[in-house]
Amino acid sequence: MPLRESPCFRLRSSSFLPARAVPLAGRCARAIAGAARALVEREGRLIPMSLLVGAACSIAVGLGTAQALSTPPDTMPVSEVKPGMKGYGLTVFSGTTPEKFDVEVISTLRNFRPNQDLILIKTQHPRLEVARTVAGMSGSPIYLNGKMIGAYAYGWLFGAEAIAGVTPIKSMLDELARPLPPAIAPRGGGPLPAPVASVGGAPPRAAAPARLRGGRGFLGAVDAYDLAGHARQIAARVAPALAPPESTGLARASTPVMLGGLGGTSLRIASDLLGPMGLDPMQAGGGSSMSPEPGAPTKYVDGGAIGVELVRGDISAMGIGTVTRVSGDKLVAFGHPMMNGGVASLPTAIARVHWILASQNRSFKIGEAVRSVGTLVNDRQAAIVVDSAAKAPVFPMRIQIDGVEGAPHPTWNVEVAHDQFLAPSFVSMAIGNAVEATTSERRDMTWRAVSQLKVGRYGTISLVDFGAGNGTPLSADDFVRSRVVRAMGSLLNNPWEDVSIERVDTRVKVTFDREVVLLRGAKVLEPEIDAGAPARIRLDLQPHQGPVESRVIEVPVPRELAGSQVDIELSPGYEVERPMATPNNVAELVAMLPNQSHDPESVVATFKLRENGAAYRGKVASRLPPGAMDTLRPSSASDAPEAFGAQVQVPVSLKRFLVGKDTVSVTVRPILR
Repeated sequence: MPLRESPCFRLRSSSFLPARAVPLAGRCARAIAGAARALVEREGRLIPMSLLVGAACSIAVGLGTAQALSTPPDTMPVSEVKPGMKGYGLTVFSGTTPEKFDVEVISTLRNFRPNQDLILIKTQHPRLEVARTVAGMSGSPIYLNGKMIGAYAYGWLFGAEAIAGVTPIKSMLDELARPLPPAIAPRGGGPLPAPVASVGGAPPRAAAPARLRGGRGFLGAVDAYDLAGHARQIAARVAPALAPPESTGLARASTPVMLGGLGGTSLRIASDLLGPMGLDPMQAGGGSSMSPEPGAPTKYVDGGAIGVELVRGDISAMGIGTVTRVSGDKLVAFGHPMMNGGVASLPTAIARVHWILASQNRSFKIGEAVRSVGTLVNDRQAAIVVDSAAKAPVFPMRIQIDGVEGAPHPTWNVEVAHDQFLAPSFVSMAIGNAVEATTSERRDMTWRAVSQLKVGRYGTISLVDFGAGNGTPLSADDFVRSRVVRAMGSLLNNPWEDVSIERVDTRVKVTFDREVVLLRGAKVLEPEIDAGAPARIRLDLQPHQGPVESRVIEVPVPRELAGSQVDIELSPGYEVERPMATPNNVAELVAMLPNQSHDPESVVATFKLRENGAAYRGKVASRLPPGAMDTLRPSSASDAPEAFGAQVQVPVSLKRFLVGKDTVSVTVRPILR
C-alpha cells in the first residue's frame, strides 16, 4: 500500500487522532515504539519521527481505520466558546502575507446548517470597520486563547456592523476526513489506451454507464446538449443549498470570481451562467499562474489567500478565498462550499490580494493568482478541501482570428478546467470574447469558425460555426449555442464513460461583407419529367447589395416515383438534419457530432419516398422494403429500431449562406408498357 493511502499517513498528516481511537492510538503508539526500537538497534542512531511513522504503517494497517475525528489539541470545540471571549483572525488584506484582526464572540447559533453550528463574532480592524462583511475572507481562521475555533464564512447583506459567522473547525475537519475516489484527476495523466475494436470494425458498445454523473452533470439527451439549459439544471439543484431566502439576509460570505480579459457581453454571460451556482463574477482583472511570478510563495499557509482557477491565460476566472488550516499536503478553506459539487478536480493557486473594496451590499477582495499549486478535490457544506500535491486536469485552447487587418491581438491562448459544466461555459466565453474584442466593427460581416476538438482515445473532430449580419458586432452570445460548445457538453456529459478533452483549436475567418443570398423564388423548368430523369429547378437568389441571380440545380428523382407528384422542399443546408441513429457509446457519439447537418453554405432539396427508414444501434437504413419494420421489431423486447419516413436529401453547394425556404412540385410520368 502506498504510504499516502495508509491510515498512519492520515493520522500524521492531519495532526489529530481518531474519535474512537483511544485503544487504536495506543496500539499505534506501541507499534511505532516497537518499530523505533528495532530501527535504533539496527541503525545505532536516532531516527526521525516521519520515518518511524512510515515504518509502523504496515503494523498499524491491521489495527483498524479511523471512522470519526476528535478535536485536535490546538483547536477549541464549540462547547468551550463563550460570549465575550476575545481573540484574533488571520487574513490577507494586501499582498500575500496574512495579518491579524481582532474578534469578539457574540454567541453561537445551534444547528445553523444541517448538523453544523455557527459562531457569531464581531471583527475589529481599520479596514473592516469600513468594509464590514467581506467576500473573499471566507476561510480566514479565527483563534481564541491561541486555539483555532473555525473559519470566517457568513455575513449579513447590507449589514451596518462588522459581524460575521464562523464555521466550526470540527465541521471543516470532518470534510477533510471524507474518503475520496482512488483517482480524482484521471484525465490529467496523458492519453488513455486505445479502445478495443469489435468484430467487423464496428465501434465498441458500453454495456452500462461507467459511473454516475457528478453534481454538475447534464440531464438530458446526450445529442441535444444546451449550455443555458445545463446552467438552469445546476441552479435548481445547488441554489437552495447555497443561499437562504433574501429576506433572511444571512448568507455565505460568497466567493468572488475575478474575471480578467473579458468584455461586456462575456461578463454578462459569466454572470448568467455562474451566478446561479453561488459565485459572484466581477470584472477585476486577473493575473495568470501559467507563469509563476518571481518571489511568489511556494506553499499555502493558514490565513493565506487561495484561488480556484476556472480558466487562465489571456482570459482568466478565479474564485478567491482564504486558507483555514493546512494539514500536511491537504488543507481546508472557505468555511462554506464553493459550488457544493462534492468530489471535484479544479486547479488551485496561491493568490495575491490587491485591495478590499468596500460596498454597502457586501465588500469583496480583489486579487489574482501568482503561482499554481494543487487541486480542489472536495467541495462540501463546511469547507473546500485542497490537495496541494495533486494536479488538476486542464486542456489548452488556442483561438486564431484571421481577416482583421491590423488587429493587435489576433491569437489567444488559455487553459480551461476540465469540468462537465465549466469547460463548455468558458470555451464559449473564450471564443466569443476573442472574436468580439478583435472584430468590434459595426458593419457588414461574415464569419466562419472551424474548431478542432481533440478527444482522448477517439481522435480529432472538426466542427464548423458561422454567421453573417450587419450593425451588431460578433459577440460571445453567438458561441453559447455553437456546435463546438454543444459537442463538448455532449462528450463531457455522456452516460457511458469519462472522456478527456485534450485540446481545442479554433480558427475564425472574418470577411467584412455579408455573404448571404435570399431565396426570392424557385421554379421547376419542366413541370413533367420522365421516370428516372432529374428535376431541373431555377433558384432566384438575391445577394446583399446586388442584382438578382439565377441558378439552375438538378435534383435526381428515382424511377420508382413514376406516376406520382413529388413535392421538393428547398432549405438552407444548416437547417437540414441528416437522419442519425441515437448513439449507444462514445465512439458513435464522436462519429455523429460533426455530421449532424449538411454544408452550411448549401441548399438542400428534400423529398419523401413511399417507404420507411430505420436507425438502430448506430446504423441507419435510409430505405426499407415493405414489411421490413415488422420483421425488425422484436415481439418480446422493447429495444426496437427507430422508424422514420424515408426521404432523399440532395445538397447543392452555393458558397454562400442561404436565407429562406421554398417548395416546388414536379410530376413524374408513368411508365407505359
